[in-house]
Amino acid sequence: MPTDPDHAWRKGEPKAGGRVYLDSGFEVLIAQAPKSQVLPSRIRSYLAECRSRGVSFTMPRIVAELQLELNGDDTVDAPLDLSLADMQHLTEMGISLSLVTRCAAA
Repeated sequence: MPTDPDHAWRKGEPKAGGRVYLDSGFEVLIAQAPKSQVLPSRIRSYLAECRSRGVSFTMPRIVAELQLELNGDDTVDAPLDLSLADMQHLTEMGISLSLVTRCAAA
């Protein structure tokens, strides 16, 4: 991986809500940006670096997810556009996509 994990866990360790992790894993923050238009280029750069290093998540028992968290204030009239090529790269690398939206602070 181009960066070290921000958080790691082992199968069976406790997580929020009194549940436990079903598998071992880790979390890596690959980009933060104040505007959603900046995220696609940062994601592309990170995934390109992973590909150049031979990183893939297609092995059985490996679950990878790209989670995009969009905050209400950041997304007003600012789309987050991922191309078909972007989606194909995620698929080829074995990465699923999760979108999370947060309401703007009142």
